[in-house]
Amino acid sequence: MILKLYYFIKMFSNYRPLFVIIITLGSSIPLFAQHSIEGRVIDENGEPLTYANVVLLSPADSTLQYFDVADKEGYYHIKNIKPGNYLMQYSFVTKEIIYEKVIIPSDLGEDFGDKVMQTAMMDEVLVTAEYVPIRFNQDTVTFNAKAFKTKTGAVVEDLLKKIPGIEVDKTGNIKALGEDVTQVLVEGKEFFGKDPKVATKNLPADAIDEVQVFDKKSEEAEFMGIDDGVRDRTINLMLNEEGKKGYFGNVDVGGGTGDHYKTGGKVYRFSSKFQSAALGMYNNINQFRFTGKDDDFGQQVSGLNTTVAGGINLLYNPTKYNRYYMSYFASSKKSILDQQTSTEHFLKDGSYNQIEDLAKNERNTPHKTNFGMRHRFSKRHNIILNGHIDISSNRIDNELFTDTRLNNTLVNNLDNTSNNESYLSNVNVRGVDIVKINGDKTQVKTELSAKYNHNTSGLDWTNTTTIYNPYDVTSNDHYQDNGTDDLTISVNPALVQKIRQFWHLNANIAVGSNNRDLNREQGFQEQADIFIDSLSADFGTNESFVRPSISLQRSTDKSQVNFIFGTSWSQFDKVLNNRSIGKTDYFHFLPGFRYRNNYQKGRRIELRYMSSVNMPGLNQLLPATNTANKLSLYQGNIDLKPEYMHNASLRWSLFDRFSFTSLSTLLSAGYTKDQISISQTINEDLTRISTPVNVPDYYSASTYAYFSTPIRALGLKVNAMNRESWSKGTSIINSEENIQNTLRHAFDLNFENRRQEKMDIRIGGSVSFTDVKFSIAKNSSYFNTSYYTDISFTPNEQWSFEMEASVVNYNSQSFDEAVSIPSIDASISYHFLKGKKSTITLRGYDLLSKNVGFSRVNATNYLTQREWNTIGRYVMLTFNLRMGR
Repeated sequence: MILKLYYFIKMFSNYRPLFVIIITLGSSIPLFAQHSIEGRVIDENGEPLTYANVVLLSPADSTLQYFDVADKEGYYHIKNIKPGNYLMQYSFVTKEIIYEKVIIPSDLGEDFGDKVMQTAMMDEVLVTAEYVPIRFNQDTVTFNAKAFKTKTGAVVEDLLKKIPGIEVDKTGNIKALGEDVTQVLVEGKEFFGKDPKVATKNLPADAIDEVQVFDKKSEEAEFMGIDDGVRDRTINLMLNEEGKKGYFGNVDVGGGTGDHYKTGGKVYRFSSKFQSAALGMYNNINQFRFTGKDDDFGQQVSGLNTTVAGGINLLYNPTKYNRYYMSYFASSKKSILDQQTSTEHFLKDGSYNQIEDLAKNERNTPHKTNFGMRHRFSKRHNIILNGHIDISSNRIDNELFTDTRLNNTLVNNLDNTSNNESYLSNVNVRGVDIVKINGDKTQVKTELSAKYNHNTSGLDWTNTTTIYNPYDVTSNDHYQDNGTDDLTISVNPALVQKIRQFWHLNANIAVGSNNRDLNREQGFQEQADIFIDSLSADFGTNESFVRPSISLQRSTDKSQVNFIFGTSWSQFDKVLNNRSIGKTDYFHFLPGFRYRNNYQKGRRIELRYMSSVNMPGLNQLLPATNTANKLSLYQGNIDLKPEYMHNASLRWSLFDRFSFTSLSTLLSAGYTKDQISISQTINEDLTRISTPVNVPDYYSASTYAYFSTPIRALGLKVNAMNRESWSKGTSIINSEENIQNTLRHAFDLNFENRRQEKMDIRIGGSVSFTDVKFSIAKNSSYFNTSYYTDISFTPNEQWSFEMEASVVNYNSQSFDEAVSIPSIDASISYHFLKGKKSTITLRGYDLLSKNVGFSRVNATNYLTQREWNTIGRYVMLTFNLRMGR
């Protein structure tokens, strides 16, 4: 911890001038805002109105300027107010909204005294509610989008960044009121499946009327009226009236230096019963999805990529409780990758090094369909259906050269050329039927699920392998055809009985089967109709399972506790060439426990323990050697046993509605019996044979903490994250146990300016440290540091400026040298035409031309450094036209 803090401080000290300049910019806003006002909000009876909103609005456009939330005694205190004219608003649910014109500094001084709010008629509340910037009720916080000013052409993500209590990180992940947002709804309904970033990064901010934040129960629990304790922190985007009329969207086209280009379009149509959306893109600037540059969030993009993609979303809800929806994405991506990998493999008495040079051309064409149905036949009968279908084809052409050295002496090398074509289809459907027999006292829930996966691939390769002592050169031209089928079907009927107030008994039994088959044929390319018996196999597993369980649950408005007593019996049969080679019965006890308590507004504690069984996969069991890489062979283990896993977690979260301070902590631990690990045999010529094996135990533990709070005196908001993890596992190296202890530490700290009228600034840094100790191999440790800043400046409605800068430092500890990668992107935008519906943007990417793909990782007994090509510096001019509204 001390070392981590040292490197973090050192990072800031090295770049102190830059940090001072930017922090000064962020803190300069409140230098002229030294005035404060305070008072108390009460009702007609003199009782304090807790959570009453006291807001200073701009008289010109009613956007929020300053605000506070009344505490338990009804007191509010608004600090650091810039002198000027304001519209002061007092609001509270069921009370008449009060507006007063005020001048700061006020002739009345700072103490505004008591403000009495009168009870309002319901129609009056409905008429005036849209002008309230923030509303609190029992389980939902509602933000009025009009109160938060965004730049021209902003998307929902830009709006969320303005809202107090909501944080959006650099990759677009969202925290709301202290917890991770797992879904974003539009008008309370699904939008392109469960990826929240599709909505936040594409929908225009000016189509949003309200942003609602709440914890959503599962749809099964909502119908059954039995709280199962499952909660998803959810953002619901309510559209304004203009967003519900006709079609709207935008198109953009851009071209730049280095023959870079992009084009795309988005069209939306929302009504009370029908929703539709269409998205499209075509570019060669490494944008794959409609959620940003990264293919998988938080990971670096590899190679040079050209992508064409499109998607549609359709939803029909004829009644309040019935809706039917589907979304479809299709894309075609062409990738060119040049990658160099350096790996140090550790042995008991030394180490050796491998260097790989890879040139890869890939063409990937996935199609993804999500669909669902919610149909309520009556108050006593409901059906929930979810499913997805994935179909894709892939072609990869590789050229790989591997060089292995021991003490700088060449031991072996491999020259490999390969071509691989694969086709994948995957179908996953889950349906739940719920029937209430005796009111809410007796309910029958039946769950049906089916999963089917089919994969065919054809691999051709040419290998030239050289062993230098004694000198030997071998060449082979092989093919390998694989066909895999995986079908799982299960039915899970359950009887839910209310036994007394707040208490329910749930008895269920899951019955099903999992049948998997892998057919592999391998032979010489010149003899395509003949395959090598020792390298080919028709192998499969047939599993039948029965999993009965009983759970006892107590649920109230604030707390839920669930005791689960489950078992699993399975019969596992391994079949080779249509003949059973081993049938085994497995029995496991699967207990569970869940406890959740919202013991106070904004405060929650959750305790969870679950156990599960993981059966070995086909490739892990397959009794045939994969010889595609002669230097690294892989052979399955027919005798593998299933993993028996136990996981426990304790979560505590806090969100203070008075100060908008949030704190989220998580402590988790896991234990796995019979973990499937790897056994490596390393020969004298440094060729390896890897085989999965069961090891007795695997342990893990981790902690996570996130903290966010405003510093009103400085006009800043601070966000801090800390993650610690530890694991202890075992691998086998040359028949000896290699016990690995891994400690990882990560810390991130950043600051934002709170007053984001024209200038938005985020500045921060992070440090991560990894320490790995092996029992029979060389220990390793390394750390990475980074710092970053994002600046957005919008002086008026015509112009906007943005800059993103970062530096990532990889230290030389356990590696040959330190690496530093700086990056700067900057843009200038001009908005014109009526309603500012057109925008021209000039953006420069990687202006320092220093960005490269880079990663460092450690595993069982090796350290790997990987570098790859990516897009360098270029400048692009883009034209955007917004349509509708």
